[in-house]
Formats: sequence, structure tokens, C-alpha cells
Amino acid sequence: MLFTTAEQEAIGAHAAAHPRPAFEQGILRAFADGVQPKPETAFGTVQADVLAHYDPHFRRGDFVRAVLESPWPE
Repeated sequence: MLFTTAEQEAIGAHAAAHPRPAFEQGILRAFADGVQPKPETAFGTVQADVLAHYDPHFRRGDFVRAVLESPWPE
């Protein structure tokens, strides 16, 4: 997304007034910590990517396998 000069200046002023050191690492860690107690809720979401990065024991669900192995009647 492109910002106007005025918008860029406003963003720069806000960032200077409210610094967020290591924001990227902090927000990703917060996502991982939030979903780790209930990893099955990450199925099909970007949270699965985050959890896979932070938790070496996490195993992603497979949507195709879930459909193919479902007990749905024909």
C-alpha cells in the first residue's frame, strides 16, 4: 500500500512517539504462546505457521487427509 507524504509523516511521528522495539519477535511469540495450550485450534490458520516455527513438537493437521478420512456417508 502506498501512503501519501502526509500519511508517511504521520506514521513516522507516531512511531517516534511510541517505539516498539523487537515488535515482530514479540507479537509472534505472543501468537505462539496463545495457541500452544490448544494447538488443534491452529488447524488451517496462519497460527499453524507460527506454532510450527516455535514448537518443534507441533505437527500440522492435513486438511486433505481430514476430508478423505472423514466418516461422512456417501
